Amino acid sequence: MLAYFMKLRPELKFNDYTAPRLKGLLNYYKFQNMKLFSHFTKICHKLKSQNIDFMILKGGAMKCIHNEFPRVMGDIDILVKEKDYEKAGHIAEEIGYRCEWDIHSVDIHPKDSEEGIMDIHRYILMNTGCERNINEDLFNRARVENVFGIKTYVPCNEDMLFIALVNMTRNLRNKTSWNGVLFTLFDVQYLINSKPDFDWNIVINNARKTKTEMQIFFATKFINKIVPNLLPEKFQENSLFDKEVNDYCTLLMYQRFFLWNMKQKSHALKFKDIFKSFKNFGDYIRLKPKYFILKLFIFRKNPKMARIILKLDEKFKIGE
Repeated sequence: MLAYFMKLRPELKFNDYTAPRLKGLLNYYKFQNMKLFSHFTKICHKLKSQNIDFMILKGGAMKCIHNEFPRVMGDIDILVKEKDYEKAGHIAEEIGYRCEWDIHSVDIHPKDSEEGIMDIHRYILMNTGCERNINEDLFNRARVENVFGIKTYVPCNEDMLFIALVNMTRNLRNKTSWNGVLFTLFDVQYLINSKPDFDWNIVINNARKTKTEMQIFFATKFINKIVPNLLPEKFQENSLFDKEVNDYCTLLMYQRFFLWNMKQKSHALKFKDIFKSFKNFGDYIRLKPKYFILKLFIFRKNPKMARIILKLDEKFKIGE
């Protein structure tokens, strides 16, 4: 980050000990980027020859639009259309790479190495089950650029920001790629400032289509706690995602507190103990059926029903 800051602010003076080392760090990652993009060129040239379109994502995409800055990247991510996903992975295998297949992506390695060099995605993982809903939109809004000699789709700034926010939230939740969280701050600032007519409605609509409203809301609050007002005041308003936030919090309260307490009480009641006392028998008959009903999908996943039960519990203590 300090090396980035030095490059961003050339008017600042660094001493003779610090400056060469920061420049050396930038040069090191510049070389690492070149190694990754050499694999990108080899694989994507073959994909292109088979009429497979692809879009570069995440750090690789930022490197394309902010080319003067090297990136700290473990691999390069690309998105292909659903119909081309398996074919793209098999092409990588045919030209000598080892592939590890997952539901949403194939992780590509050199033949005799564990080093990851590229991920080919069929959709961007968001853990909502609605990720595919924006695939066509991403390609429609993307621009085609020459990336290391290969005609490549590059997402628009709004889509890149959306992907960065969702990815940051996932990394925070899963405790992965901690360093990437800090670089996201640089990316967010650059993506917004480099496009005067930045359209926040694209980000909001992406969130609604993919059911990631809460992830975007969380990312916005998190970023603005670190760098106040980095994301605009309008985008921070709860009213943008009012319904989604309220529904999420309702289900959280229902499952984490109301239903969890009932579960603990229900599991403590053993069938073998119900004949030991009249109280045990009464508690078992009263609580077990009620817990069985209230843990059903219609209550656990339906905010309206959950809200009704919480109000009844507040008045009549039905969870006891």
